[in-house]
Amino acid sequence: IDIRQASSLAMLLCGLSLLAGAASALAGAGAGAVSLGAVHGAAAPALLRAAAPLRVPAAPEMKGKGSRGMPKKAMMRPGDMVNTGAKKRMMARDFQQKKEWVRVAKLEDDLAAKGSTKAVEAGRAPGGMGPTGFQEGSKYIWSLVRGEGYYGEDGEEEVKVFATDGACRACKFPLTRGVWSGAQAGCDEQTLTCPACGTRYSLESGEPLDFLPGDNPVHWLAKVANEKNGPQRLAVLPTRVSKSGAVYVRLPENTIID
Repeated sequence: IDIRQASSLAMLLCGLSLLAGAASALAGAGAGAVSLGAVHGAAAPALLRAAAPLRVPAAPEMKGKGSRGMPKKAMMRPGDMVNTGAKKRMMARDFQQKKEWVRVAKLEDDLAAKGSTKAVEAGRAPGGMGPTGFQEGSKYIWSLVRGEGYYGEDGEEEVKVFATDGACRACKFPLTRGVWSGAQAGCDEQTLTCPACGTRYSLESGEPLDFLPGDNPVHWLAKVANEKNGPQRLAVLPTRVSKSGAVYVRLPENTIID
């Protein structure tokens, strides 16, 4: 066996070891939604069929998807200027009129640097009748990602925070451990890559740009286990960052809010 083969075998054994550890950690978790603690602590639960399924809301179909009705927004790159006056007026009206805006984080405490992430709970699934009577639905978990901002007409940089699913749609691994990338040559969108399976998503639209690449032994295992599910788009929620640094997300219409 040569050095390259030995290295690949070592990576494969390492991946299998991670899977075994995650299976042990999740034993007894049962069915239902993954808790916030599980999102932060599970080592690699997403690659296992035995892991408790994360309750993930369907990707919302928002009006004005892509540009949200803003001039030039769909064709913009980070650092470009936008008509911030019109944008702020539209956002302010929606923020004042809709109950679906929920405060979830503080910029300086939770998302101090570009690429930083945080798991938050906001909204819950509808409840239903269970063995002991009516049971409330579990809370939804979302991943916040601080990305590159843009410059408004006043020349000041506007902070950009993305809000997306708490787990990878391909393998259910927590996306708070995802790897953020800014716009670059060959890709004019900001992206988030799942470290467990390698799937890379657009943070602008939620579309999978590179689905289960299988480019190393661990990613290959994830591909074998999950490729039959096919690519799925992440839910991406509108966000708002106040002057004081409070981060708000806008949940889909009629989401149950505590």
